[in-house]
Amino acid sequence: MINFILRPIRAILNAQSAKFRIALGQASIIVSLMLVAAFAGLVPDRTGAILEGRAAMAEAIAANSSVFITRSDLRRVEANLNLIVQRNPDLLSAGVRNASGKILADVANHKMHWEPIEANTSTQTQLQVPILERGKLWGSIELRFRPAAPIGDWSFFRQPLVVLIASIGGLSFFCFYLYLGIMLKHLDPSQAIPDRVRSALDTIAEGLLVLDAKQNIVLANSAFESLVDSEADALVGLRIADFEWQLENNESPAADEWPWYQAMQDATSRLGVIVKLPDQSDDGKTRTFMVNCSPVMADGEVAKGVLVSFDDITELEEKEVQLRLSMQMAEDANKAKSDFLANMSHEIRTPMNAILGFTEILKRGQGKTEEESIKYLNTISSSGEHLLGLINDILDLSKVEAGRMDMEIIDCELHKVIHEVTRIMQIKAQQKNISLEYCPRGSLPASIHSDPSRFRQMLTNLVGNAIKFTEEGGVRIVTRYQESPEGNSILVEVSDTGIGMTQEQADNVFNPFTQADTSISRRFGGTGLGLTISKKFVEALGGSISVRSKHGEGSTFILDIPTGDVSGVPLLSPSELLDEGSQSEEAANVNWEFPDSRVLVVDDGPENRELLQVVLGDLGLTIDTAENGLVGTEKVAANDYDIVLMDINMPVMDGMQAVGVLRERGYDKPVYALTANAMKGTEQECIGAGFTGYMAKPIVIDKLIALMVETLGATPAAAKPSAPAAMPVANGAASDVPAPEATALDPVRSKLLDSNDKFRPIVEKFVVRLGDQVEAFEQSWDAKDYGKLADLAHWLKGSGGSVGFDQFSAVAAELEVQAKAGNEVHCAELITEIRSKYERIDVSERSADQAAIAKASKPVRAAKAPAATLKSSLPTSNAKFCNIVRKFIERLDEQLDTLHLAVSKSDFNEIANLAHWLKGSAGSVGFAAFTEPAAELEQAAKACDSGDIAQRVAVIEDLRQRMVVPDPVGDEPGQQSA
Repeated sequence: MINFILRPIRAILNAQSAKFRIALGQASIIVSLMLVAAFAGLVPDRTGAILEGRAAMAEAIAANSSVFITRSDLRRVEANLNLIVQRNPDLLSAGVRNASGKILADVANHKMHWEPIEANTSTQTQLQVPILERGKLWGSIELRFRPAAPIGDWSFFRQPLVVLIASIGGLSFFCFYLYLGIMLKHLDPSQAIPDRVRSALDTIAEGLLVLDAKQNIVLANSAFESLVDSEADALVGLRIADFEWQLENNESPAADEWPWYQAMQDATSRLGVIVKLPDQSDDGKTRTFMVNCSPVMADGEVAKGVLVSFDDITELEEKEVQLRLSMQMAEDANKAKSDFLANMSHEIRTPMNAILGFTEILKRGQGKTEEESIKYLNTISSSGEHLLGLINDILDLSKVEAGRMDMEIIDCELHKVIHEVTRIMQIKAQQKNISLEYCPRGSLPASIHSDPSRFRQMLTNLVGNAIKFTEEGGVRIVTRYQESPEGNSILVEVSDTGIGMTQEQADNVFNPFTQADTSISRRFGGTGLGLTISKKFVEALGGSISVRSKHGEGSTFILDIPTGDVSGVPLLSPSELLDEGSQSEEAANVNWEFPDSRVLVVDDGPENRELLQVVLGDLGLTIDTAENGLVGTEKVAANDYDIVLMDINMPVMDGMQAVGVLRERGYDKPVYALTANAMKGTEQECIGAGFTGYMAKPIVIDKLIALMVETLGATPAAAKPSAPAAMPVANGAASDVPAPEATALDPVRSKLLDSNDKFRPIVEKFVVRLGDQVEAFEQSWDAKDYGKLADLAHWLKGSGGSVGFDQFSAVAAELEVQAKAGNEVHCAELITEIRSKYERIDVSERSADQAAIAKASKPVRAAKAPAATLKSSLPTSNAKFCNIVRKFIERLDEQLDTLHLAVSKSDFNEIANLAHWLKGSAGSVGFAAFTEPAAELEQAAKACDSGDIAQRVAVIEDLRQRMVVPDPVGDEPGQQSA
């Protein structure tokens, strides 16, 4: 109970300043001393003295009155009493009462105010004095006085002694408070500091405290005030331990662990100690300080206090945490990308080996039957499609992440796209002896508003993954139509009975460059980009993608595709949806009869024009050609063409300008763009310029024929012989049939030469032109004319694939990118690779017998164009640098001899060591062109990849042949080419 009462009193006192508490304590001492004096009788009792005086006066009145009463002279008694009442202000009334109680004398209405009391008793205000006559009680004198002391509810506080003590106590407190204010100002260490110095301390951003020997605060600057949200005066006198300090990694340290205590004890400074304090203005948040403690020394080298500074490093600590997280994320991303790049080498080589291997088999005439040859061709085609898919994945992801991926929202028959993907992927499922089926659940709109190409890509990714990771059972595509006030959508679920995923793997499966674990890429292949791209696409369409999976049981990926406004669109029942899929690929197995039609092909590449003449001429169409847009517009003005196929990048007048001219002149028939720029967005640009449609180079003949059929209204004539059912078709992914290992220096041969001899003149003309263009490549590089170099690369990217030299497409595309970026070193390497391929071109005629001995025969090569020289970027005019470069070249020749010996012995460790040396040394002496091929050689050696090693060695040899050995400084100027 006592604690309950004292607790709020203690809280109130603690909230007051030290000066207030000290003054109150001193006044309390004075009051206590006065109370002791009063109880000891050392303080006069005014009330007692008054009562004693009144009693004496009453006795005197009684004695005097007795004389007159015995004489029966009551008038004299009354007159005396009246005189006494008048002269004594404290006497209010008086009277004489006989023994029977009758009032015989009444002064000042005594009878009215007198309150009866017991006989022979008195009170503070009423006195009775007995009167005797001859020894017997005659009556009494009654006197009524004012109260000698206050009476009533507050009488205690009006007691003179209480008033005296309270007055002295209050006055003492006031005097002590003023006195202490003056004295403490002189005694306060903080007041010993001049105001200008204190103002300077208050401008310091760090919190400052001065503690005395007992760790009480005697000074705090304004920065520390704001840290603890308290006034400086209120802080003075508090113990520093009153705050909830925490040491780093120790929330409850012992008293001797605090840095200010240690600085006081051993009189040495403590620097850089991390201390934490809960933020007074933000619950749950803790501020972090770097504390420095410096002892304040007195005589005898004894610390009498300590100066403590608090540097708030909370933001730095938070940024450090964010930096660690960012570094970890960057490291994780780099690791994922490194794993991705390592996997890409395998992913690209696998279809490339199949393409080169089966091409070599066909070149040698080892296809024993037509069916077997078709099987090989289908494998080559499917491997090429797979390789193109890898490149598209990478390009799509880069476009999405750059925010430049556009969606083409048009009317789309979603169920037909599903059937198309199911038919294409059915082959892969059959190869693994698993099922693939489409199971619509409920009706679907006949058409929706979406991007069919992006949906096809997403669904192909999901179904391809499902087949890839499923060994038994099958894959099922399920569709559902959902209607809601927020918007209608179609759910497309792709379920499999494959290996499944853990929850952790499922949470990360949509991250780029990621598969369930790093071993997945080696076991199943793939780039790890498909799901990331799918997620970006579906979100761009306003939908979402999610996954349900259980490890060892399979996975289900769910696409939620918004339909847009489908009001008025009929719903197709499940049976109608399945009937759509029962229609087979009739168009792929028929010959076509075209009406009399005339086609104009506009392309600056003669090989492209001749190729299209051969292909379209076989369809019975009349073909005219033009070498640029100006000639094309003139021919359209002079002739009636049913369709125009036009390249975009041409001299004199490009395709964009030409189609604009045609539309201005009123030409309203189809004009289709042909371009090697296959990036998304190009199609919209072409259509916006006036083109009817768009087709990317290299031209896919089946797609070109399908375009002609649709545009010109061809009708089926007779079915073409179909390939055996077990054979993979060109639209499939890479075949699982193991391909023979292709060597890096095999001849480069156009696939058109072995398919139809009509293409030979086209291929031969292209090779001649390519020889001139390779020289132009190198001249542009020497002149650092990257714009022209990019144009040449763009030409080769489109033309090479069109005449069957797919080997040039990828390297030309990369050269175009690097030329636009002005990357000198990469351009040099890519030009070297193009020259290497050009010099290995084989255009010889081969019969079946000749093909059997083709490997032993030297292929017919194209004429060699002069190679660009390779000079050191060091200032070789300086004798010191010149000697370094010359010594490096001598050392390089020795190392190349050792490298060839190591290659012949398949000593992969020695090859890796030599490549590592070249990777580091060449760049240091100004031959940076060697760095990347040497690094690739090192990786190939570590992977024990003989074919890749041979290719990299050939590139390095070519670079060596192009090196220029600087003349010794001081000799006759000139250059010696090695």
